[in-house]
Amino acid sequence: RGGGGGGRVTSDSDARTVEREVARLGRLGRTDDALTLYESVWAADDADADAGSSGGGRSRYAAKPTTRLMNSAIDACARARPPRPDDAFRLWREGMDGGATGRRRLSPNVFTFGVLMSVRARSRDADGALELLRTMQDDFKVDPNAVVYSTVISACERSVPPKPDDALRLLREATEDPSIEMGVVGYNAALSALARAGEWRKAVRLLDEMEGGCDSPHCSLLHVDEEGDNGAPRGAKSSSPFPPLLDPDVVKPRPDEVTYGTVMAACERSEEWGMVLRYAEALNDRAADDPAFALDGVTITSALHACQRLGRCDEALEYLEMMKELDKTGDAESSYDADAGGQRTTRGRDRKGARAPLRGPDAVAYRLAISACARSRGGERWADGLRLLQEMRERDGAPPDVVAYTAAIGGCAEAGQCELAFQLLEKMGEDGVQPNRVTYNAAIRACATASARAAAEYGDSNAAGADPAVREPMERALALLTQMKSGEKGKDAEPDIVTYNAAIRACAEAMSIKGALDLMDDLRSRGLVPTVVTYGSLMTACERVGSVTCASKVFSMLREQQRTDDTLEANEIVYGAAISCCRKAGQRERTLLLLRKIISEGLSPNAATFNTVLTAQVEGKTPDLDRAASVYKLMGSRHAPGAKPNRQTYTLLVRGFASNFRPNDAEIFLRRMRGDGYAPDVDLYTATVTSYERTKQPMKALRLMESMREDGYNFYDIQVLDQAFKKAIKLVNVVGQGLSTSSGDEEGGVDDGDFDVDVLSGNTI
Repeated sequence: RGGGGGGRVTSDSDARTVEREVARLGRLGRTDDALTLYESVWAADDADADAGSSGGGRSRYAAKPTTRLMNSAIDACARARPPRPDDAFRLWREGMDGGATGRRRLSPNVFTFGVLMSVRARSRDADGALELLRTMQDDFKVDPNAVVYSTVISACERSVPPKPDDALRLLREATEDPSIEMGVVGYNAALSALARAGEWRKAVRLLDEMEGGCDSPHCSLLHVDEEGDNGAPRGAKSSSPFPPLLDPDVVKPRPDEVTYGTVMAACERSEEWGMVLRYAEALNDRAADDPAFALDGVTITSALHACQRLGRCDEALEYLEMMKELDKTGDAESSYDADAGGQRTTRGRDRKGARAPLRGPDAVAYRLAISACARSRGGERWADGLRLLQEMRERDGAPPDVVAYTAAIGGCAEAGQCELAFQLLEKMGEDGVQPNRVTYNAAIRACATASARAAAEYGDSNAAGADPAVREPMERALALLTQMKSGEKGKDAEPDIVTYNAAIRACAEAMSIKGALDLMDDLRSRGLVPTVVTYGSLMTACERVGSVTCASKVFSMLREQQRTDDTLEANEIVYGAAISCCRKAGQRERTLLLLRKIISEGLSPNAATFNTVLTAQVEGKTPDLDRAASVYKLMGSRHAPGAKPNRQTYTLLVRGFASNFRPNDAEIFLRRMRGDGYAPDVDLYTATVTSYERTKQPMKALRLMESMREDGYNFYDIQVLDQAFKKAIKLVNVVGQGLSTSSGDEEGGVDDGDFDVDVLSGNTI
């Protein structure tokens, strides 16, 4: 009945009116009403047929079953929540069979297969969609159009798990048919399949091809992150190093804002956070010329997620401000769902049941921004996190939730703001927000960092352990752990291995070896299994007081656990702490043994570890400078490609050689330091010049002082060097020498052939 609320067909209902009503009911989600109305048309048609056969005269009903009407009924099944594939295919079969009487057989057309494909897609049935596509082509000789291909590609995207290879194959098949003009929707569906499968590289490549290949502004972004088979340098503009995903000669649609959002979702799902921010920036730049590309709530949330993971506070604050602008401009279009791999819903008219578009920062946005501040280097932006926490309270008119509070306390943990962390815990109680285990773990970490920062003022001295500023944060951490164990903080806050790791670190930073080892026994008694982080924290406790005996005990415990746990391996952190422990204990040879152990196990010691070993070689009354030079030669070699010499490396070597009357070698390291892009500090020049003076080499001292001008130093302005210059001139005049600008021969220089001491040979630890 035209304009009614469903029901049965009447004698005055024409076919188009009924068809529109079935479609309307389907869009409203009133599937049963739509099917009742559709089936009443068949019933009326059968009644007319019976009347005609008995001589009842002309038909009493104007509406007759048609393919268009059947398509509308099937579409109602597709739109149902959940979809109703059994009903949809029953209607299709009954239509082809001619209903109950078999008198009026309907012929499916391309639109019939389009709505059937939609049923398969919305049911996440990719295999059924692929089979239907072949049935359509082979059995019914109906050629699929762009809509059908886009829908079956969408089925591959929605499949669990997604089928990105099938999606790309179908897109390639469609684009190679000259009669089909695939629009951006089909490409976006394929991109969404890649996004859901975590195939971010292919998603970026497909976007590049849509933009015209490597002439696009994003092609270089892919090259930044991976090298091609042709060996093109990263960031270079060149022909694509990969075979094209689609025929290069096919004209492709211009990417829209959904395309970029979907590629961002692919990068987000694959945790390629730098790429997420690059595309967000590219979208923002393009929006200056075309407002349609303006970041919406979901894409801004993706950017905030990337900022959170990378600890980029300033950028997070910028994106949060951008999201606030949505309050003013509105975001009238629903957007893609990042969790669903970037599938756009609708534009203009919201789909029933779709998530409402963001019109300003929500709780998730604030949590991410607060966490980005918390993760900033050294927790230096913790105050911004607290400001956002208060802003969140004022904006929502309600207390922040436990996740937001935990993120803010995490910022306190990074910054060592122990007192403030506990104040926030109290505030949570006042607000009726129950902290969870993660919240308490963050507070314990705040205690550990507070102890570490207080102890740092003492250098290598063990006297720090007696300072209340060092010990009291540890005591607060242990008291909180006791409350968690007793159940006082709730069942959901019972300590886990992460809790114990944080508490052990608190003991380590407070120089309490006994406390750390007692916690190790405690966690085992509770059935918890130590991890490599546990052993790293224990080794840190040994390192802080320079106890080699304790370090050996930790290694023994680790080896004992390895007998039953073949997944447990000491990492660079464990070995690095052990090396530092041996250095503090004055056991130079053991630092070399441990370095050899790290390399032999295929681990990657960093520059800090090498610098600790170097420190052990150059310090003390009888430094082993030749061994130090050999350690230096390992840095950046095939044994340790990731450990490049840094400023501290060269500072240690220059000072070590200069103070031990080997100025020639000190100068060589000065030159290498400059060659690696580090301008030597004036005190390194001073130490080397002084060493030349003490070893009676005035000409070399003068030459080095002259070379200082290249680094912007004027030795006349530096009292020590000015005096050294005058002494050198006096000595030169005494021996009758003139000033020479030639460099002269170096004596005993550290070149690639010297110092053949092999630090990788010998017994392992």
